[in-house]
Amino acid sequence: METILCPVDFSDAGVNAVRYANELAQRMKAQIVLYYNLYEPSVLETTLDAGASSVPLRDEQVERSVQGKLESLKKVFEDEEQGEAVPFQIKLSHGVTREAIPETARQLWADLIVMGHEEAEGLEEIVQHSLAAHVIKEAACPVLIIPVKAAFQPVRKIVFATDLTGEPFGDVSFVSRIAGLFGAEIMFLHILTKDSPEKREQAQSALEAIRERLAYHNASLHVVEEAQVEEGISRFCRDHHANMLVLGFHPRSFWQHLLPGNYTQEMACHTYLPMLLVHFRR
Repeated sequence: METILCPVDFSDAGVNAVRYANELAQRMKAQIVLYYNLYEPSVLETTLDAGASSVPLRDEQVERSVQGKLESLKKVFEDEEQGEAVPFQIKLSHGVTREAIPETARQLWADLIVMGHEEAEGLEEIVQHSLAAHVIKEAACPVLIIPVKAAFQPVRKIVFATDLTGEPFGDVSFVSRIAGLFGAEIMFLHILTKDSPEKREQAQSALEAIRERLAYHNASLHVVEEAQVEEGISRFCRDHHANMLVLGFHPRSFWQHLLPGNYTQEMACHTYLPMLLVHFRR
């Protein structure tokens, strides 16, 4: 059985992410692990903090409280089940949260991590500066980021934005798996910041090669001119009523690969979409 790891903090964003994961799990025949990490300083942090040694690193009362909240959340979703019941597990750990999440995912052999995020976070914040950014970087499996107000909808159109510098074929089969669950169209998208017949032909050929390697029956290719890459992705997702945005994570300088220069759009349309980050083969 496949495993979806859902790190939660009991916020609206976190609970909404679990709700989305639950819909996916029903279709994937997967189990969900509700996970909470109790922050525990690293050895270095403890060494640097002169007063740390006098403070207990673990509070049993807090741990019992969190355990109770996880059990309550698990019951809420079990009671809400209307279709095929999804098995729910709970897990609690101690450590530095940004390190604990990817490590726990590896221990559980998780197939997917689903995390929530607040609307105020733009795309750059998500993939470069946030807790989610560190998890994306260190995780051994795809990471799905769910905006706080993104209600689940059957996935009909998936936009896979690529810069054509090399595709993440270690995880890309997961994209076709998700698409296949819903009979969705995968729309491969490349943004040209400066268009020319030669560049367009090269991009079209590269996208065609990706489609052939993917071997998914319902995939289309799109080359769009837009001065700012993020704006181009945003407009394309909006115009085509996309249900999910997929980005390939580059181990080195991800943001520079996707968005050259210093352009930032704080509230891009696609930050309201579920965003799946997949990795290069490692």
